[in-house]
Amino acid sequence: MINEKKYLVILVLLAGLLLLAPSTIRMLGHNNYMINSEAYNNIRLYNQGDMQYDSLQGHSTSLNVLDLIRLNESARQILFNIIPILLGLITTILAYLVLHKQNISEKTIVAIVTLMIISPIFIYAFTNYKIYSFVIFLNVLGLYFLMHDKIMFSIAAFAIIPFIDPFSGIVTMVLLLTYMFSSQKHQASTKIISIALFAAVILSLILNSFYGYNILHITTFSVHNILTDIGANVGISFSIIILTIIGLILLWEDGWRTLVTYILLLLFFVISLFNDTVRIYVNFIIMIYAGFAFIYLTRRKWSITIIKKTTILLIICSIFFSTLVYTNNIIRSEPTPGYIDALQFVKEQSLPTEVVLCSPTMGYVVEYYTERMAFLDDSTQYYNQQKNIDLETIASSRNLDRTEKLLKEYNIKYIIIDKEFEPYLKDKEGLLFLIDTSNKFTSIYKNTDVEVWMYIE
Repeated sequence: MINEKKYLVILVLLAGLLLLAPSTIRMLGHNNYMINSEAYNNIRLYNQGDMQYDSLQGHSTSLNVLDLIRLNESARQILFNIIPILLGLITTILAYLVLHKQNISEKTIVAIVTLMIISPIFIYAFTNYKIYSFVIFLNVLGLYFLMHDKIMFSIAAFAIIPFIDPFSGIVTMVLLLTYMFSSQKHQASTKIISIALFAAVILSLILNSFYGYNILHITTFSVHNILTDIGANVGISFSIIILTIIGLILLWEDGWRTLVTYILLLLFFVISLFNDTVRIYVNFIIMIYAGFAFIYLTRRKWSITIIKKTTILLIICSIFFSTLVYTNNIIRSEPTPGYIDALQFVKEQSLPTEVVLCSPTMGYVVEYYTERMAFLDDSTQYYNQQKNIDLETIASSRNLDRTEKLLKEYNIKYIIIDKEFEPYLKDKEGLLFLIDTSNKFTSIYKNTDVEVWMYIE
């Protein structure tokens, strides 16, 4: 019991260190601005007070019950910055306790939870104000109550999820059904909870539809890089994938239940290649198999000891390298103080109806600080395919009349060119050519991080 408490304390301290490190290092570098672009969008929507409509982008938004929590400014800062970290720490504790109820050895539990904590997706989910910090916490909390046969508490935890994010509710329901299908434990309880969750998902979709939100937009699918080792924002380490494959082989049991379960897990992994939400769920699932595989490799007898030690060391270094790469990327990511200065300048310079052209990945940040519509942001680029086509035209066309027609149509007055948007524009060789050769654009702000151009009609 003493060792168990010691391990748990160490795991919680490790989780706290990893979650606090990126923001702390940024602050030491005199950058106090939040890390994740998505957090800016969540905060902006929360602050505007209208739960069902994005007044800046001019379209309906998905119902999120977290927006019902109306707080003063100081309490909001706690919600936006402190609560996600606390949820990460509590999730660590709950995951440890849930695994203990599965009669898994202590070393394997420690390995699984450690791999979960140092995974880039864990850091991503529990840093700044994102719905995933609440969704993952509620999933693990629901499992904790399920393992302790507290059905009503489990239903309450799971049933909240669809009202934060409908698609997450659907994914949770499918995974619960998969668990019920594959395990002989808690069959009756899981069935009751699944029915309640299904009802909550349906009610959530009805409410979203009633308030004008297109439920076909509850999630997006597109091809993304999933390997953190080569720069994925929401990704998984290549070494973890290898360990997971080994773990799946080790935990294979003959029988149709195992076969169907593995097929479903494989299907989830394939879907995760195209969807961030599913990838976040998959990340926490595969850590179980990866943890079993890691312990197996450490316990297995090798004919040559030096090869065993070298292999394990390489695996450990690879996993930590993936985490280090991700952490370094977010520490150095935009926005920087110079970037914010540029955005505040645009806010002061522009009219509320004028639109800003920028990199879609920085659209949320631009909208938050300028209070002006970004031509494309991370959600609009999926919901409005015509804008994607028009961005391609603006970026690549050397025909001034054609470009001006689109700029006027969308009321684009400002162009923010940063370190991410500039390579894209250079590759297209259109807009930058017009900026250099026509008298329709003038540079109004420039620093080492960003340059702002103004379109003159």
